[in-house]
Amino acid sequence: MTLGTQSIPMRWPAGPVDVARRQKGKGFTPEMAEVLDKWGDPSLLELVRGTPVNCLVVSWAAGLPADAEQPQALRALLEKGRGAGLDFVGLIEGPADQAVALASAKAAGLSAVAMEAAPPGNAGIPVIAWGKSGEALWGADSPVLAASDGIWPGVPLEKTPTGGPTNLPWVDSNGALLSMARALAPDKPVWIVVDPPLKGRPTVENYLLTVADAEAYGGRWMISLDEQMRGELVAKSAPAIEAWNRIIAALAFFGRNRTAATFERMGRLAVISNFSGADRPFGEDILNLLPRLREPFRVMARSRASAAAFDGLQGVFYMDQEPPEPRLRQELVAFANAGGTLFVRSKWPQPEGAAVQLSSEEAYLLFSVRGLGKGRLAVAREDDPDTYFTCADIQNIMSHRGDPVRLYNGASMNFFFQVSGRGRQGLIHVLNYSRRPGSDNALIYLKAPYRSARFVSPEVASPVPLQWDPQAAGGVELDLPRISVYGAVQMEA
Repeated sequence: MTLGTQSIPMRWPAGPVDVARRQKGKGFTPEMAEVLDKWGDPSLLELVRGTPVNCLVVSWAAGLPADAEQPQALRALLEKGRGAGLDFVGLIEGPADQAVALASAKAAGLSAVAMEAAPPGNAGIPVIAWGKSGEALWGADSPVLAASDGIWPGVPLEKTPTGGPTNLPWVDSNGALLSMARALAPDKPVWIVVDPPLKGRPTVENYLLTVADAEAYGGRWMISLDEQMRGELVAKSAPAIEAWNRIIAALAFFGRNRTAATFERMGRLAVISNFSGADRPFGEDILNLLPRLREPFRVMARSRASAAAFDGLQGVFYMDQEPPEPRLRQELVAFANAGGTLFVRSKWPQPEGAAVQLSSEEAYLLFSVRGLGKGRLAVAREDDPDTYFTCADIQNIMSHRGDPVRLYNGASMNFFFQVSGRGRQGLIHVLNYSRRPGSDNALIYLKAPYRSARFVSPEVASPVPLQWDPQAAGGVELDLPRISVYGAVQMEA
C-alpha cells in the first residue's frame, strides 16, 4: 500500500532501541522492558488485525549501540506484518548514522523511514518528513507530513486558563496546527505526533478526543498508547481490550465519514497569513481564540490568497506585519471598497480611506476604523495587541447579525462549519474538550436551513434525525444530543 491519505498510523514501541531509550528516563522498570519485548512478538499483531490501523511506526535508529540490534530483533514482527498487509515506517532520530540506518531499512523491506533531517543524497526508500510544524515541514517533498509538536487535547487540568474575560475555558487542540497545514500544504496528509502525558492515567475518552480532534480538522493522530495500557493489552486485560475496541470503533467511524476532507470551511471572516517567522505566534493564537469566541472563519495562506476566495465574506483579517504583495493588497483594498471590512496590523503602510469618528462606546477598540468605498479599513493601533481582545474587537466591528451559524451552551466545546463544493451538503463539527456531557444540550443556530439534518457520532449507534426549530427572528435552531467527545450535524439541501 502506498503511504498517504489511506494510512492509519500507530506507534509500535518494541525492540532494543526502545528499551535503551526508556532506560535513560526515570522510573524504568524490568516490567517495562518485558512489555517492550512482548510488543516485538508477532502474535501481538492480532491487536490490529481487521482494524483500520494499517501502518506501524517502529523505532529504527537513535544513535545508540542498540541500533545495530534493532533490525534483527524486529525481523519476525516485520515479516508477519507485511504478510498481513501492514506498512512499517522506521523512525530515525537523534545522532543516528543516517546512511547505515537507511540501508538497513531498505534491506529490511520497510515501506518508508521517518526522519527530521533531509536524507543524504538518494535515500533509496520513501522518506516521511518528521519534525516541528513550520516552513520546513510544510514545504517538504514527502508523501506524509508528521508534525512532532502535536499537543494532547482537552481542558488543561494543571491550571485554569480561560479563553478570555467571558470565562469560556481555554482548550488545548491541534485545530490551529491542522488549519495552518491545510492552508499551507493542502495536498499533503498530516500526522499529529503526540504521546499520552506521563502524568496521570489517560481515560478512554482522552484517546477518543485525540482521534476526533485530529480527524475533524483533516489530519490523523498517530495512535500512541500509554505504558500501562500497553502492558494491560499484553496481559489481555478485559478493560484495556474494551478501551482499545472503542478507539478502533472511533477510527472506523471517521473512516466512514471522510467525505468532509474535501469540504471547505465556511464563515463570514477569513484570516490570511503565511504563519512564518515572527508572524506565526500571533496568527496561531488567533486560530486558537476565534473558536473560543464562537466565530466561524476560513484560513488562507497569504501565498495562495486571491480575490475569488473572498466571495461571500464580510471581513478579512490580514494578520502579518509584513505588507502583502502589491497584487494581494490591491485585491484586499478592492474587497473593502466593495463593502467588506478589511482588518490589518499596525504596520500597514499608508492606510487607504478616511478616518471614521468613533463613538465613546467604541473608543476602546484596538482598531482605528477608516471609511473605504462602501466598506471599512480597520488598522490595529498597537504593534503587539492582545490576541483575545483583537478577536473580540473584530466581532464587535462586524457584529453578530451576519453569523451563518452559532453554537449555544457547551462552554468547553469548539465547532466549525464546512460545505461541499456545490454547497448542497453541509457539515457542522462539534468537539467537547471536557470529555463529559454537559448538563444542557448544545444548540446550533443556522441562518439558512438545509432540507434535512441528522446527527452522527461514534457515541450513537446510528444517525439521529434532527428537526429544525424555526425562530421568530429568522433562522432555525437544532437541539443536539449530548456528547462526551465528538458529534457532527450532516445536512442535505
